[in-house]
Amino acid sequence: MIGYEEIYSRNIGLFTIEEQQRLRKAVVAVAGVGGVGGYQAVSMARQGIGELRIMDPGVFDEPDLNRQYGAMMSTLGENKALATEKMLRDINPFAKIKTYTKAAESRGEIEEFIKGADIVIDAIDYAGFGYKQMLHACARENDQYVLSSPIPGFGATLLIFAPDGMTMEEFYRAPYDPALYNDFRLAMGLMMPHDIFPPVYRDFEEGRVGYLATNGAAAQLSGAITGMEAAFIITGRRKKEEIIAVPEIVYVDLFNRKYSAFNPHKGE
Repeated sequence: MIGYEEIYSRNIGLFTIEEQQRLRKAVVAVAGVGGVGGYQAVSMARQGIGELRIMDPGVFDEPDLNRQYGAMMSTLGENKALATEKMLRDINPFAKIKTYTKAAESRGEIEEFIKGADIVIDAIDYAGFGYKQMLHACARENDQYVLSSPIPGFGATLLIFAPDGMTMEEFYRAPYDPALYNDFRLAMGLMMPHDIFPPVYRDFEEGRVGYLATNGAAAQLSGAITGMEAAFIITGRRKKEEIIAVPEIVYVDLFNRKYSAFNPHKGE
């Protein structure tokens, strides 16, 4: 039977054997495996992560075909987590995969999902702020890093929430009253440089359109930068003092061919 070392032999040279073993022992929890989370989970599987936990209550439908990894004609109507699980097992037969097909409704369910995880990935839909807040609050209490990579414009953003840094609520300027979370929309201007902000996003923020324009290539980029950064942190290649954590964020702009690290809150 094919072995783990054979599958991930091409990682060696970039990562050491010892670093690859850290990846093999690592646990990564991915909340949401739709637009960006599917690519992020696949990136983790191809890195050789030992345990993946994936959560998504949604099902694939036709508009998902433009960008979501697991969205195919053959998976339309299927639960996203279950469909993604099949692909992850096919990619990494050595990974332990825990699949959650319902959204966590309580802190206890979130705690179970992220317990012992080396990295938590927030790929929850823009509209699910209450779920995001609960995930981040629990991870913060557990001293866990949360990586998030939305795909505004023709690129992808990497946001790293450190357990001792700025909170997700502070970064997104969330309302103090949790009762307002259901109607709260994330400010897209906090996720990308202001000078390339597409006007169509104002329509989304102000409720004139009910969906966010996104691009499939950007979703793949999100998986790449999130998966790579997670691997760097897990293996120790990325030292704590080198991590770019919010309020500093990274945006990779494929249209203008630019990579920038900046603070969208600067000057406030």
